[in-house]
Amino acid sequence: MIVIVIPAKGKSSRLPNKNITLLNGRPMIEYSIDEARLSKRADQIYVSTDSDEIAAHVEKMGVKVIRRSKSLGGDVPIIDVYRHALSEMPNGDKVEVLVGLQPDHPDRDIRVDEALEIFERESVDRLMSKQKDDEKNGSYYVLSRHFLTHGESRHDVTIVDDCTNIHYPEDLKRAEARLSNRKA
Repeated sequence: MIVIVIPAKGKSSRLPNKNITLLNGRPMIEYSIDEARLSKRADQIYVSTDSDEIAAHVEKMGVKVIRRSKSLGGDVPIIDVYRHALSEMPNGDKVEVLVGLQPDHPDRDIRVDEALEIFERESVDRLMSKQKDDEKNGSYYVLSRHFLTHGESRHDVTIVDDCTNIHYPEDLKRAEARLSNRKA
C-alpha cells in the first residue's frame, strides 16, 4: 500500500498561516492536494495537522485528516510527523511506502508517480528532493516501510525538484509567477 501524507502545521515562524495562505487565489495546501490526487499509484491521501482551520478546509475537499498534537507542530523532525501519521491511520501496518509532500512547495516540477518510479527503480529506502543548487527541500520525501520502522536507510537517492521552497512573502511571489506561467 502506498500513502501520501501532507504535513501541514498551523503555525509558521517566518510566514504566518503559511499552509493556507492564498496563492493565486487558492490556499497553498490545495496545490499539494491536487498533486497527490494526480497519482495513479497512491492508495490514500492524508493531511497531518495540528490546526482546526486546516483540518476543516481539507475535509471539505474530501481529504482525510490525521490530527496531531501541538508538540508535533513545532520544529520537530519531519520523520516524527510521518511516523505519527502512520500510527494513526487505519491499516497503517499495511503501508509499504509513504510519500511526504510538504505544502510549501506548490510549484513542483516532478510528479508523485515519477518520484515513485525512481524510488522503486533504484531500490531505495529513502528518496529526498533538493534544489538544483543542492539545497535540500521538502518537495518529496519517499520512505520505505523499513526506514519508517527501523529508522535506517540501506540506500538513499536524491532527486532534483527545483521548485519554490516558501518561507517568506517574496517566495510566494516567485511561486505565483511560476504557476501563472504554467497556465499560459
